[in-house]
Parts: sequence; structure tokens; C-alpha cells
Amino acid sequence: MDVERQSRLYRALAEKYKLENVNQSWLCYENAMFYCQKEPDDGQKERFCQECRAEMEFLEMQPGFSVARTAIVILSYNHGDLTRACIESIRQNNSPESYDLVVVDNSSSDGIQQWLREQKDVCFLENQVNHGFPYGCNQGIALADDASDILLLNNDTLVPENAIFWLRMGLYQEELIGATGSVSNNVVNYQQVSEQYDTVEEWMTFAHENNVPMEYPFENKSWLVGFAMLIKRTALKAVLEREPELLQTEPYEYLDTRFSPGNFEDNDLSIRLLLAGYRLRLIKNSFIYHYGSKAFQKFSEQYLKLLEENRRKLEEKYGMDLIPASEVESALINMIKPVSSSFRVLEIGCKLGATLARIESRYHNAQVLGIEKNELLARLARQVVPVVWGDFLGDFLVEEGFDYIVLDGSLSSESSAVLRKAASCLKPGGSILATVYNAQCIRESGGGRRKSGMTLDELTRLCNDCNLQIQAFQYRSASLTKKERSKVVELCGSWDSPLRPLYEAEKFVFSMK
Repeated sequence: MDVERQSRLYRALAEKYKLENVNQSWLCYENAMFYCQKEPDDGQKERFCQECRAEMEFLEMQPGFSVARTAIVILSYNHGDLTRACIESIRQNNSPESYDLVVVDNSSSDGIQQWLREQKDVCFLENQVNHGFPYGCNQGIALADDASDILLLNNDTLVPENAIFWLRMGLYQEELIGATGSVSNNVVNYQQVSEQYDTVEEWMTFAHENNVPMEYPFENKSWLVGFAMLIKRTALKAVLEREPELLQTEPYEYLDTRFSPGNFEDNDLSIRLLLAGYRLRLIKNSFIYHYGSKAFQKFSEQYLKLLEENRRKLEEKYGMDLIPASEVESALINMIKPVSSSFRVLEIGCKLGATLARIESRYHNAQVLGIEKNELLARLARQVVPVVWGDFLGDFLVEEGFDYIVLDGSLSSESSAVLRKAASCLKPGGSILATVYNAQCIRESGGGRRKSGMTLDELTRLCNDCNLQIQAFQYRSASLTKKERSKVVELCGSWDSPLRPLYEAEKFVFSMK
């Protein structure tokens, strides 16, 4: 799409949003002007921009207008060629009136500091000592204008056209959206796109086709990866109000420095934003290219050890391991076959609501509800999807039936009461979708019985006792070592034996009714 068509497109979007959302309308006018200024002067260019500016000034006077400038905070540590490319991509694809650049260098040894000192549009801080990623980001946030939203951006990224624009559009869709995150080619937390390309050029072509208006571009998240995370300034201030002890730190510890040199500080900040009453959203039409883990790739053993240590620190801070609670069970979602214009899904033991949020994002006519008996999980999950805190077998009342009831990893041989009540909550023709860890999995049990989970025989008996029939069945194979594969052969007689799933399966995935 050429720049003239782009400018007309975003002006048309601005007109569409004018009566729906003044903030999003203003952002569209700003983007329309950015593309218009790239056009050759045909005599209409200045008039187009003047009209956009007039509309923006009108919107700025309307109740509810709150768009802030974006301060892009980049932490630089070696790989100067990537830092330069990142900054150049920002300059090329974003209006200079929409952002400020803040770069903190953590004592690089490749000479990138000299180039950064020469950049007139970069607010640059040069550290003589590397205090780690969280501390450096906190320094960058402190350097930014106090009214600006903050985009935490890794220096090993390339920012294609409209990537930051759509992050901002997502951030200002609702007042209580506290942060938005991009999809990428190299990222965890289910933020990675399914496409695969070999070259940066191919990825930029993909971005050109992806970073466009979408009807349903959002997915609610329980946490966002900090490689490209746009945070509303009012949400950061709410974190300060909730944690007044941060006012005693210099700079303010928006990112907790206990996670230095880095990793899991983004999980932690996400949790704190949720606790402050804000929501987090993944923006599917904001693709940012990510080279990934450049600072750590030379030290793979050290990196894995750091991940383990920081995950333990996160668990100690909140009293439980929250990482498994944010997993999405895609195999269960794939078993959903909606046959009506709208359908209802209940998840018993929904944890942080990640699976329900993915269902809601994939099926826009789905009405989802979670029930979670852990108070902290329920409190966090309420910022992701509708959730009831309580015990399903306790005082949970069903006003209407459900088309699907999800039980992800929460069944045991003692769960007959849960299954019977779940079956009573189904609409006619509805299904229970479930996963169960395999108690006989070689990977987990070493040839004995896994401490949690069920055998296939126990699962079959449980279903029979509850008058339920398994309709669809599959299993997820464990990643077995050569020694474990030999143990499977020993137990089954051969690798091709039909008994192999009894020992190879890590998890059974099935539906029943």
C-alpha cells in the first residue's frame, strides 16, 4: 500500500473512531499526517495535514482525551550494530512528534557510546558499571518525561511500520488497559506468530501485511514479554501508589532489581499492574522483529541457571509458582467446535485465565467464565477474563448451562463429584474438555508411578463411574531421553507397540459427554 493510500486509510479510521473513542481517533489522525508528509507535494498535502491538525486540536478538548507521548526506553549493551538498526527503524516508521528516544548504555565495550552521544534526538545515559537490565530500564524511565507512556524495547529489535501505532491504539482502547505487547518471530508467552521466514527482508514484508487494521486484534494476557511492552503512565503511577516504598528507591523500582541481570522482571511488573487494577493486552497487528537473547547467547549454561534462579525468586515473592498458571492448553481449544452464533465456556480451576483468554480471542462469539479457588490466582485472573473466586463443589451456582466445561490438569481418581457436577452444568449436547497428567509417564516417574495424575485405566474407570463417554482422545508425548525410550521398549516389547502411549504420554487430552 503506497503512502497516499495509507494516509487516506488512517484518516478514514479517524473519522470512524471519532464518535467511539476520541483517543483512538486522535492517534489515527496523527498516523494519517505521518504518511501524508511522506507524499510528494501535489498541492493538496498541506491542506490535508492542516485538516488533520484541526481535528486533533478539536479532539484534545473533548472529555476523556488522554493520549500521551511515547518515551521509547532502550537498554544498550554491546551489539552496537543492532542498536543502530533498531533506532533507525524507529525513525523511519514513526512520526517524530509521537515519541522520544531514551537510551541507557550498560557499559558496552564495542564503542557504541560514541555513536549514541552524537544522536541529537536521543536522551542518552552512559553507565560506567552494568547494574543489569531492570536497573537500567528504571534509569531510562526516570529520564523520560513524567507524562509520557513508556515503551520498553529491546535493542535487538527492528520496528516495522505501524507496530508502535497499533500498540498505542490497543493501549487507548479502554481506560484500564495498563500495557500492550507485540507479537514477534522470536518470543515466548504465546506471543510468537506461526509464520516462518529465513530473512529479515521476508519478515519485514510479513510485517507490512500484518500491521494493518484487524477486526479482532486483541488478546487479554496475564503477563507480557518485556522485549516490546508499552505501559500507560497512569498505570505506572498506580503501581507507585500501591507500593509507596518504591518512592524510597532511586530510581523508582518499576522493574524489580532482585531479578538482575534480567529475566522474569517483566512477569513481575505484569503481575503488579494486574494487582493495581489494570489489564494487559497482546496486540496481534503489532509485529516487531526480534533477534533474541543476544546479551546471553554466549553463556547458555549461565543463562539457563539465571532463568532457574529468577523463576525461584518470582515464586518466593508471590508464594507460588505462577508460570505454569499462565500456560495455554491449545489442544483443548482445538477440540471446540462451535455450532451456534454464541456459546458458553466454563473452566474449573482456570488459574490465570490464559486458556479462556485464548478461547475468547479465537472465538469472538464465546462467553467465557472461570472459577478458581486460589485467592491470588482468582484476583489476578479477574483482570484477564470473568472469574469467580470459590470452590466449584462449594457454593458455585449455575444460572445457565454451558456448551463446554474445561478441566485442565485438575482431575484425579478422586474427582467423581467434580465430574458429576460438571456434567449437570452442561447444556444438552455439551462436552467436558479435560487434560490429565499420565501417572505412568516414563519421563516423570522413572518407570514407577507419577506422584500426580492418573493412569489410562483409572481415567476410563472414572468416566464410566460418572456415566460419561470419551468422545475424542489424544495425548502429548513427553520428550524422552535415549535411556527412557529404551525403558519404554522394555515395558512394551517394541517401540511400535500399541501400548507405547501408556508410558510415552506426558498428558492425556480428551473430550467426554
